[in-house]
Amino acid sequence: MSQPSINNIAEICSRHGIRKAVISPGSRNAPLTLAFSRHPEFECFSVSDERSAAFIAMGMAQSNKNPVALICTSGSAALNYAPAIAEAYFQQIPLLILTADRPAEWIDQWDGQTIRQEGIYGRHVKKSYQFPLDTSHPDSEWHGVRMMNEAVNQCNQLPTGPVHVNISFREPFYPSKTDKWGYDKNVKIIKQTKPSCVFDKNHAGELQKAFGGFSKIAFLLGQADYSSEFLEVLNVISKKLNIPVFADIISNGNTLTNSIHLPDSVCMPLLKQSNEEFIPELVVSFGKSIISKNLKLFLRRNLKNQWHISQGNEFISDPFQSLAQLIDVEPSAFLELLQQSAPKPNDFLNNWKSKDEEMAKKTTAFLSDQTNFNEFTVLKKVVNLLSEDYQLHLANSMSVRYANFIGLDKDKTINVCCNRGTSGIDGSNSTAMGHAIAILDKKHLLVTGDVAFFYDRNAFWHNYD
Repeated sequence: MSQPSINNIAEICSRHGIRKAVISPGSRNAPLTLAFSRHPEFECFSVSDERSAAFIAMGMAQSNKNPVALICTSGSAALNYAPAIAEAYFQQIPLLILTADRPAEWIDQWDGQTIRQEGIYGRHVKKSYQFPLDTSHPDSEWHGVRMMNEAVNQCNQLPTGPVHVNISFREPFYPSKTDKWGYDKNVKIIKQTKPSCVFDKNHAGELQKAFGGFSKIAFLLGQADYSSEFLEVLNVISKKLNIPVFADIISNGNTLTNSIHLPDSVCMPLLKQSNEEFIPELVVSFGKSIISKNLKLFLRRNLKNQWHISQGNEFISDPFQSLAQLIDVEPSAFLELLQQSAPKPNDFLNNWKSKDEEMAKKTTAFLSDQTNFNEFTVLKKVVNLLSEDYQLHLANSMSVRYANFIGLDKDKTINVCCNRGTSGIDGSNSTAMGHAIAILDKKHLLVTGDVAFFYDRNAFWHNYD
């Protein structure tokens, strides 16, 4: 394949707004490395360990809310991307994965670093493409350009997520001294607008009427990258309508006035006794997973009606086995729908807030009584010392669970990140490193256990600080 065709890949990515590329060294991917590293619009990062590289790229994409190009050589190198790709898929983080490959005729011929790479990530990518090997014919070149435009658009379309492009290369991998170098500024760019989901009047009226028929309603924030504007509107609505907000530590909703920020502790005794006054008639949920197991069990045992608000749903998620409505709309548009709703009786809200405050006092008393050096007291002291210019990264599995039981200060906005898409320990260090490299004006603190730390120690094997 000619180098100009590969340069077009970098140019298309650039014109779609991608600005960062994480590259692991290799020979088969040399044409891609040259195309991206020489392009004036790209900031390229060389990370040798592909597993770590993929999580670093994921952290960058998560922090900047923009796809990152992820580039590796052929063979087992591509397999090492799999854990981060699965995490990115379930967290809906956009990654553009470009894997170099051997030509198809050499697969299954006992040739080095030659495996079956086409579709290698299965159902953990939004879509997988096989780039044309020979782009010398105009139709084939047009096909490759069209494919790259579609791949980048797929990354950005809701739900966002990882997209894979597998690219086979024959030798030579490097341009000769006489070859002209450049990027085609006239390469075809195909933009795709994001769908605008709005309520039709009939559906909006039906939802407003149904919402008005419930007395005990709770909002639930799962893990998601909520904007400050959304949280502000949610805060106003929840106060106006007397609605509690279940917000465990990975929701980043702990500062909301009506937040129930210790749901694990609150729900633990509720699992042992039937308390009708705490059972919501309707839960309106946003985002994805929650970490609070006791809250999950409480809702799974007692909840009858859940509405989930999410734009661009790929599948139905029903973790509490009570989903009645999957409302495909931008969450802020749904909150706008509730502006004219009548307030609910405040008994339900007061019951939950009272329990949350009670558990917060008990937690503080328990930790204050600890005279020995232990994980809980240390974590509490560290979290209390954080200022709002910190980003807190929590590793799986005990780190995030301890922090969830302890809770964050309700008067302090500390952004929390944790890999709760697949909840693995394998990329906690690298994801935090990706955030730290991408957001230089923040301080980053990683709380991790020894196994998670040593499992991903190659996160620090690079020259970026």
